[in-house]
Amino acid sequence: MKNKIKTYDNLINQNDFVNIYETFTSHNFPWFLNKKTTHYEDDNNFLFGHILWVDGQVNSDFYNTIINLQNAVVSKSKHKRLMRIKANLYVNQGKNITHRKHTDYPNINDYTTCVYNLTTTNGGTVFYLPDEEYHIPSVQNSLVVFDGTIEHSGVTQSDKDYRVLINFDYYED
Repeated sequence: MKNKIKTYDNLINQNDFVNIYETFTSHNFPWFLNKKTTHYEDDNNFLFGHILWVDGQVNSDFYNTIINLQNAVVSKSKHKRLMRIKANLYVNQGKNITHRKHTDYPNINDYTTCVYNLTTTNGGTVFYLPDEEYHIPSVQNSLVVFDGTIEHSGVTQSDKDYRVLINFDYYED
């Protein structure tokens, strides 16, 4: 099952990375409170999010900032039709908190999820495989690509003030 999870270091060139990082960590970037980190009603965790693309259209004035990143991400994805791009910001809560395990789209059976990390922290993503839990740390400018039907959890950080990532979901009709 680990063969359905791939990582790519130094995904984009340094100039593109710095531009995206500075944009998403700027005091001018709008973050919105999500009172849940998943679609489950009993999810009692939170994060700050920003949806850049959803329902077949651009949803943010900041979308153009990530065009080169999106091209790099889709080149690593089995699926090519974009469903959603969502940025997540986790704040330091003094300990690592593993959020509820989930899939981004529980009613879809064949899609790809990609997590692009903008920050290096002691947080990351946990994957729940049949025989083990597999943790991939948050490393800046790295991409994690996986079968979207694999349950996973985000993990907050305790070593840095914030963890920022951009989540991409792709499918085919």
